Amino acid sequence: MKFIALWSLKEETDQAKLAEIMGRRAEWKFPPGVTLIAEYWSSKNAPAVVSVFEANDAAALMINTVAWLDALKADVFPVVTWEEGLEKLIRYLTGE
Repeated sequence: MKFIALWSLKEETDQAKLAEIMGRRAEWKFPPGVTLIAEYWSSKNAPAVVSVFEANDAAALMINTVAWLDALKADVFPVVTWEEGLEKLIRYLTGE
């Protein structure tokens, strides 16, 4: 299943903490069962990072998310590709 994570810096995250988490990110190993598909960094605070994950285990995705909550807020939600969404919509509309 695919997920999007929208990461925003917490107000109390100062420059020293930001430098720390950037270093941590450079060395980060994702938990087994979590694959990073894409990640985009923004110059704006909200969201500061957009991550696209594939995960077969919600607990592994939760472990990945909790590891960053000392400096970042996270909104994580499931997504489908537009092709998958269109296919499901067509099936729904045609009663299949």
